[in-house]
Amino acid sequence: MGIIKRQGLKSSVVNYAGVLIGVLFFNFVFPNIVNAKDLGLINLLRNLMYVFATLPALGLGHILLNYYSSWESEKLKNSYHGFAIVAMIISMLLFVLFFILFKSVIINYYQAQSPNFTPYYYTIIPLVFLYIFNQYFEFYSLVNFRSAFPAFLREVVSRVLLIILFYLYISHFLSQKGLVVGLVVSYIIPFLAIVFYAVKILKWRAGSFTNYIQKENVFEELKYGSGMLLLTIFSNVSNFLDGIILPAYLGLEVLGIYTPALVLGQMIQVPYRAISMISIPVLREAITQKDFVKLKSLNNSLGINLFLIGCFLFTLLIINSEAIFSLIPPKYSAAKNVLLIVGAGRLLDMAFGLNSEIITYSNDYKYIVRLSGLMMVMTVVLNILFIPIYGMDGAALAVSISLIVFNLLKTYIIYQKYNFHCFSKHYITLIAITISVIGVLYFIPYVKFLNQHMFLNPILNIAFKSTIGVVLFLIPTYFFKVSTDFNDFFKLVISGKILKGGHKMENL
Repeated sequence: MGIIKRQGLKSSVVNYAGVLIGVLFFNFVFPNIVNAKDLGLINLLRNLMYVFATLPALGLGHILLNYYSSWESEKLKNSYHGFAIVAMIISMLLFVLFFILFKSVIINYYQAQSPNFTPYYYTIIPLVFLYIFNQYFEFYSLVNFRSAFPAFLREVVSRVLLIILFYLYISHFLSQKGLVVGLVVSYIIPFLAIVFYAVKILKWRAGSFTNYIQKENVFEELKYGSGMLLLTIFSNVSNFLDGIILPAYLGLEVLGIYTPALVLGQMIQVPYRAISMISIPVLREAITQKDFVKLKSLNNSLGINLFLIGCFLFTLLIINSEAIFSLIPPKYSAAKNVLLIVGAGRLLDMAFGLNSEIITYSNDYKYIVRLSGLMMVMTVVLNILFIPIYGMDGAALAVSISLIVFNLLKTYIIYQKYNFHCFSKHYITLIAITISVIGVLYFIPYVKFLNQHMFLNPILNIAFKSTIGVVLFLIPTYFFKVSTDFNDFFKLVISGKILKGGHKMENL
């Protein structure tokens, strides 16, 4: 377990560092120095890459992740690698054929509002190729309990390369075409690095695929991969569809304005992902042992703690929204409602606890695939209906409404199967605290601490309001005993024991 803990800690540090770098530069620095159309172009290319890459990936990485430990011989493992590489190459060739055949349809879809995308249509092909193979080698690293280096390449290196590209572009060392070519290069470098790492360090080898396809339960494994392929398609379309449809209706500049607010709203869920990864082994154990009392207790505890964290971050985000948008050009203020809608949607997603994880690791995992398909259809329909009427606010509404319905259905299934949910009276207390703090701080005006300081004034305002917000939120949360875990941690902090050391990990 030592290597898992070390790699998990390293991966967490790397992930948060990557998020911090991305938010700092792409939400605050580049909007001030890069044209929103150029930011929108790069975002569109990446969104299309994420969605199209699900098809030729074929769910093969998920098969590797799920069955690798059960394959006893190295010969069989190498045979699967050979099978996967050949299958992905064939599927990639079919994708290229599809992409060429449907060129006129896709180009016409964007021609009216986003003509700048047209010259770079074929850029999607190398991006998809690099993404699916990079992801496969990342899965291989994960099954060998090496998650930190792939996370470093994905979260830090790729972002730093993009930052360098944009600085070269605004310094006129690169044209727009050079910027797009550089985007491809920014994926080539991490790809070459992870292939080298897999082959030289982790001893990845590809053998003849015949050994794998002749094994007994190959169809069971391929069936599982097909299910994961569908789930990935549904999830990626739901997650990135707004960033694909928006430029077709409203142009690349609108996408460039929409994305920073979207990313900030989604930041609320960063702790959710970390808690989810930590909790999965415990949830799986409770489900496997059919210990539904323990499962209910975990669900209740995780649900209220996730909602508490979400309410806290949502409060800080909303009370500082004016100062946040004053750090970037005025035209980005058009996305203020996007921040509120996306933030509220992600907050409500956290309120439902780990319902996806409970269903996924139970015998009812097929429900997740079906519900994800329903969510994808709903997202598509709502985006098409809302964007022409409400613009970028419509895209945010479509995503948030789909997410809420998705969670309601998952909670209904869990209640029907296990007869429990994560909600309690403390949810009402947290909602009241959140609304009260936001309401109080709403009436505190933007303070001009210093004259002629465009960036320092917003930062001082954020620090000022956040300090008041933290006090107003945490004190009633503690005294109303919303979460025993929070109260125990709060006592540790107040007593100073957490700084002195000597406490047990479970007390954290």
